[in-house]
Parts: sequence; structure tokens; C-alpha cells
Amino acid sequence: MKPALSKYMSATILVSGLSLLPGLALAQATEFSRGQTTVVVGSNTITADNNVKFVNYTGGALTVTLNFSATCNIVFGGLTLRLPQSFTPPPTSGTLANVSGTPTASGATAGNVTFQITFDPLKQAGQKSFGVAHLNLVLGVDSDCNPATGDTNGVDETTTIGVQISVSTATHP
Repeated sequence: MKPALSKYMSATILVSGLSLLPGLALAQATEFSRGQTTVVVGSNTITADNNVKFVNYTGGALTVTLNFSATCNIVFGGLTLRLPQSFTPPPTSGTLANVSGTPTASGATAGNVTFQITFDPLKQAGQKSFGVAHLNLVLGVDSDCNPATGDTNGVDETTTIGVQISVSTATHP
């Protein structure tokens, strides 16, 4: 495994370890909208969910799945909170836990990551409260579309895709 990808796998393991925290209550919310982005890395074109908005958020841990696909091999490398500003606007904060993604080995052109995100507290604005989590989705990419080059998974490099998860306690974002 390349050092860059190894670094992100370690971060994923650390974030996944947060799942051992007791008392993680599941939230209720309704998905309002979902956006996608397309990133080109060499000869590989990657499409990924990157902007998911939820309404009627009641607090607690919200389970989210992001899907991604590519024209050539990709490998899930991790999902981490973006630093230095992981949650906005102030005083919004929260946690990321139970991160699990696929594929973890070569041979796939599609995958997903499922995780739980909790917002506490949210920003109060009139009759509603809201917040945004800023995350980094890290993927190992076969940028030359030749599985024989790169590491044992054919990964030539990594790419990081910015993701936003928004919640609102109202019926609209």
C-alpha cells in the first residue's frame, strides 16, 4: 500500500474506533436533496455523492451512505472530518463514527461508504436550528487505468473529494 493511502486508512481506523462510544442514539431525519461531483484523475473519471441535505432532524446519530463510481479501478481510502473547520456555523459541532467503506481491494469501479454523523449543538436561527459537517472522502485511484502499475491494488495515487452533510430541524434546509 502506498504511504499516502496508508495514512488515510489509519485515520479511518481511528474514526471507526469511535463507534465503541456508548449511548449513540439514532436520529431521525428526511433526506431533502443529494448532489454529486465529478473528478478526473489522469484517465479515470470519478463521480461521487458530495452534498447531502436532511430536514426534520431530531438530534442523535444520523446514518448516511455516500456512493461513488469510476471508469477504472478505485479503492476506498477513508472518510475523515475536514480540518480545521469540521462543523459550521458556530457553535455547531459533532462527531463522526462507524465509518465503513468498499471496495477495499482492486477490481471494482463502484463503491460506497456508510457512517454515522451527530450534530450537537446546532446553530439556532429563528424557528429552526441547522448545521453543516465538512468531510473528506479519500479514494485510491488507478489513474492510468492499468491495474499492472501502481501498488498491489493498481492504485497510482489518491484523490480527496470534499463532502458536506447538512441538517435542519425545519421542513426545509
